Amino acid sequence: TLPALEPAEAQERIRSKTDPQILHAFLTLATETSSEKFCELITRTIAKAMVADICLLVMPTDSQEQLVLSCGYNLINEEHIAGQPLIGHLSPTLGNSLRRGRPLRLPATSTSTDLAALAQAIGLTRLGHLLAVPVLTPEKQAIYGIVLLSPYSNRGWTTEDQTNLVETADLVSRILQQTHNSRALRNELNDVKAKLQSTQTQIDQVQRENNELLSQFETTRQQATQEHLRAESLAALIASQEGAHETIAQLQGELKRLSEQTSQEKDTGQEEIEHLEAELRLALEEVARLKSALSETDRRLLETDVRPETSTLSQEQASALASISQELRQPMSSIIGYTDLLLGESIGILGALQRKFLDRIRASTERMGGLIDDLIQIAVLENGKREIAPETVDLSEVIDEAVALTMTQFREKKTILRVDLPERLPQVKADRDALQQILIHLLQNACSATPSEGEISLRARTREDDKDQDYVLLQVADTGGGIPPEDLPRVFSRLYRNDNVLISGLGDTGIGLSIVKSLVEAHGGRIWVDTEMGRGSTFSVLLPISNSPSSSQGKRGQPA
Repeated sequence: TLPALEPAEAQERIRSKTDPQILHAFLTLATETSSEKFCELITRTIAKAMVADICLLVMPTDSQEQLVLSCGYNLINEEHIAGQPLIGHLSPTLGNSLRRGRPLRLPATSTSTDLAALAQAIGLTRLGHLLAVPVLTPEKQAIYGIVLLSPYSNRGWTTEDQTNLVETADLVSRILQQTHNSRALRNELNDVKAKLQSTQTQIDQVQRENNELLSQFETTRQQATQEHLRAESLAALIASQEGAHETIAQLQGELKRLSEQTSQEKDTGQEEIEHLEAELRLALEEVARLKSALSETDRRLLETDVRPETSTLSQEQASALASISQELRQPMSSIIGYTDLLLGESIGILGALQRKFLDRIRASTERMGGLIDDLIQIAVLENGKREIAPETVDLSEVIDEAVALTMTQFREKKTILRVDLPERLPQVKADRDALQQILIHLLQNACSATPSEGEISLRARTREDDKDQDYVLLQVADTGGGIPPEDLPRVFSRLYRNDNVLISGLGDTGIGLSIVKSLVEAHGGRIWVDTEMGRGSTFSVLLPISNSPSSSQGKRGQPA
């Protein structure tokens, strides 16, 4: 049983009075996640702010017969009160007030059984005056009740005290709601981490599939080369067979003639007979030799006939390659979509390291998408099915889209891109997708060739030739150190790493510039490169503004 104190002594034990506004500010900053510590912090702070001898936090239950004392704080003795159950029928007034969401004030002289039940629960002989308010959810449902008691000071509670305590209870409700929302956000963050891990798994799977696709492509290319050689050998065997048949026919005719001559000249001298027999034996030996050669030729021809023709095999492989590349687009789009969702921070705030990893994922995915586009483009070009679909195109929009699609690569290398465009660019008659691919490949080549924190420029101008034909000139300049003169003839050829030495000062290591050359020439334009050793290279593309196949024939720099 706690010792009873005189009112004067109780007032002396209270060090200072805290203004309710300070309480509001303090509770707003409360970030405690432990339920036990949160309860202790609330009761202690409210007791000090309201200058209450004792502050209790009670919780109504679904049963009408029971309340739960969650915790409490004795300001006079400066100690916490442990939680325990309360008998509901011994404190009916308090229980009904809390469940109905209404405040309650009881004076020390009240005969209500509530005061006696609470005094017995916390081990006091008397409680003094009582002030209780409910803590309501946004749906007006009571989840807690704050109870103030004055057993030592015998302080009476005013209407102002009740108003302040109601405001405090509202703030406690908001803090509890914020804590609930924080837990929900942490759960969402865990979900995002799980999705990020799943995305990384998908990326690894796509990379493995891409490596397998490249291996299959190289195997297919080697098989196509071997089939081409077999086809040439087949043509030679067929020609040899036809010649053998003609020789056999001639020898058989000669043999028949010799046999008839032998039978007609039986009576000729023995010397002439022996000569004819020797000539006949030689003829028979030659026939046997040619028949053996013909049999070998037929066998090799039969072996060759069971193999697919080179042209058919190449078409099937190119179609399969295009089909597989198209199927890879769906998981690539999903990866980019999830990455953009995470980078937008619509489902949670990202740290600097997390954002860096996601930027790398997006850049690598876009690079893989570009490689898939190159594979599709090569398959189409190999089959000769690439058709240009000219339409009226806003060149400024195409340039903006190409820059946006390559901006991730520029940011990753911290490369500066300077764009120099006139105030108004004319509309051109061209294939929009092809024109965008031309710009993307040129920008990617310049970014790869330029060292980190370097500078690249993109420039567009209009030109007119002697025949009043209007052209648009697109130029992309890098600072990659220049291309050696002896390597200039190989700039626009297909570069396979196992067949060619990489070109210094050139960012493209595969087929990108070869695709650019094919697309430019399909539009009736031309492409060339100007280079300066020690500084960099400038790739220029000249395209007719109208849909005309003619182009300027003059030479400049290294033409394609």
